[in-house]
Amino acid sequence: MMLPYLQLLAVAVVAFWILRWLWAFNRAAVVMWLLLPGEGQQKRRGLYRIVIARDEYAHGPGDPQPYKFYRPIKRATGPAVILYHGATPYGEEHATLDALAQALAKVGFLVFVPRLPQLMAVTIDKSNQRSMITFYQHICQHPGVQPGRITVVGTSYAGGIMLKALLEPEMRAAPPRAVLTYGSYCDLERGLKFVLTGRAEDQGRTFTIEPDPWGQILFFYNYLDHVPGEFDRVAVRAVLEHYANDRHEAGVAARDQLPERERRTTDLLLNSGDPESLALAGQVLEHARSTLAEDSPSSFYRQIDFPIWVMHGRNDVAVHYTEALALKRLMPKKVRLLITDLYGHRDISLVRGLGRNLKHLLVMVLFLGRFLRAVEGRR
Repeated sequence: MMLPYLQLLAVAVVAFWILRWLWAFNRAAVVMWLLLPGEGQQKRRGLYRIVIARDEYAHGPGDPQPYKFYRPIKRATGPAVILYHGATPYGEEHATLDALAQALAKVGFLVFVPRLPQLMAVTIDKSNQRSMITFYQHICQHPGVQPGRITVVGTSYAGGIMLKALLEPEMRAAPPRAVLTYGSYCDLERGLKFVLTGRAEDQGRTFTIEPDPWGQILFFYNYLDHVPGEFDRVAVRAVLEHYANDRHEAGVAARDQLPERERRTTDLLLNSGDPESLALAGQVLEHARSTLAEDSPSSFYRQIDFPIWVMHGRNDVAVHYTEALALKRLMPKKVRLLITDLYGHRDISLVRGLGRNLKHLLVMVLFLGRFLRAVEGRR
């Protein structure tokens, strides 16, 4: 007589686990749907209504920095997700991060997007690690955030910086539940060579694209101190800062005010793809090599003892997807990798053919569904 009851119990347990999986993948599908071009505000039925608030965290003594908080109105507590922006002058207001934060909040997560002041000033240095740690510690004390239920996401150049920050004692003392990088690098020197030349190599294969001129500007702005020659670095850096922060007209005006020597130097640094500029960049890379290696996951990956979810767009023109492949090869058991044809560096770019789009969307939903289960502490 006991057998039917045991069978019913087994069926109930299996059904319960299937429903949990379906719920995770349903939410992943909703997130993807919300991120599709033109879909985000079309339908809200069945989703959480959210509130978007702005607050500040103590970045340093007398240095409060803003952050955005996305929360379902009817859910005061829940798993929290921190989205760290990359090197962008738009900081926490970046449109793509805003869309992702809203999508995650609408399916029930508490989402935080902090301003990282140096990355917002498109400066890539070790201070960004401290900013990430400081904000993480702030969120650990945030109302509604439960200890051990915080996930961190690093986008673009913030990805590699975030991985380094996670190795610090403060982060190891209270590690995040899940870690994801999007469009980030494995080897910083190799990544910088790609933005300068548009060339990437992987196991004998060579990939070539037209480099984005902004990449060269970002490079020389950050490593100007390694550029050889006698010139006023403060004046040249001020011009490059305008260009790096998408203030083109101000950059032109400032450049025109420079003395002739500084103007020639600036023109050389801004001349994307010019052989002389690329030769100069090669010299800079030689001087900065030790620093670049120190900040590259390829040099500290042996210290990483936690799983990493890695997502990369095959059409990324800022950080080539071969960087994600390289990280997977270094840590095959720790990296859970998705390379998708649907993404570039910033947003969705649908491929040709309905069938191909549906296939890539399904793969992304499966990947994101597994990730969202990890965010909630499930496998």
